[in-house]
Amino acid sequence: MFSLRPKGNLLGIDISSSAVKLIELSKSGKGFLLESYNVIPLPENVFQGRDLSDEEAISAVGTAIRHLVKKSGTKCRRCALGIPSSVAISKTISLPDSLAGSDLESNIILEAEQHIPYPMDEVNFDFEVIGKSKHSRDSIDVLLAATRSENVESRVAAAEMAGLKVDIVDLESHSLELVSSILVEDVRNKNTVAIVDFGASMTGMTVFEQGQTSFSREQAFGGKELTEEIMQRYGLTFQEAGLAKKTGDLPEGYVSEVLDPFRENMVRQVNRFLQFYFASTQKTSVDKILLSGGNASISGIDQQIQASTKIPTVLVNPFTSMKLNSRINPTRFTNDIPSLLVATGLSLRGFD
Repeated sequence: MFSLRPKGNLLGIDISSSAVKLIELSKSGKGFLLESYNVIPLPENVFQGRDLSDEEAISAVGTAIRHLVKKSGTKCRRCALGIPSSVAISKTISLPDSLAGSDLESNIILEAEQHIPYPMDEVNFDFEVIGKSKHSRDSIDVLLAATRSENVESRVAAAEMAGLKVDIVDLESHSLELVSSILVEDVRNKNTVAIVDFGASMTGMTVFEQGQTSFSREQAFGGKELTEEIMQRYGLTFQEAGLAKKTGDLPEGYVSEVLDPFRENMVRQVNRFLQFYFASTQKTSVDKILLSGGNASISGIDQQIQASTKIPTVLVNPFTSMKLNSRINPTRFTNDIPSLLVATGLSLRGFD
């Protein structure tokens, strides 16, 4: 949202608190081809919470994106960026279906002022008409999305420093819904699916019912806590701890003393999310749990969550039927798949 919709190849650039990720898709028959991809870690403390903290932080992200684009081998320079849902407002509003053109837009602006807790000259917002309202035959539903302008401007500035043209800025939650509805088989099949995203600083769960988002919630918990525990326990720098976490090159006792308690906390987070979902919807089960995010690849966490919840649990993979460009390393790509959902959804915006 927040811009015009282009057509054709588009780089999906996901700027998270710990890394920048790139996905480029192209059309291939009735499906897609993965043209380019890469992931590059960010220095520690680039973000304060979910915000790019200052000009130095923006410059660090811009440098990372430039390296990301170069290493990916892509020739595309048009991109879509994501905004964390935690710093944005997304709301469906209903308006009379008799409104059209400028009347519709002026009414949406009036409605937006009621829901956005900032002066309108300090926000970027956009809207999309979804269609006939499910609750009134004389109304239409309109999806409203808004965020403070600084959240957009800082990310756009970083991308432009890397030589990219930003065509779209969208909410990460919308990107997740798009990639899930198109490329995740369980969601396409209208099953009730919970996608749990284990990020660096935030963990969230989104539930899809009949192919549509029905529940979404985030908690301040993520892989950064494990990295910091490794730093303190073994006297490593943040970068060294992050690398050791990936390679498993840590002293004896790491698994039982550090990793196992962290995995148990991951399981507790999932159970807590499920409790919130069941309490708010009166539902009692979901058909499957799909794990995403960089920490979803922690060995054994899928089996541990499945054993605790009694719900089939697997790592998400929207690329099962997708061909890869020959320059992509299949082994490295497979390891990174759980962290690439948002970037993939952003790249798909070039074709919707």
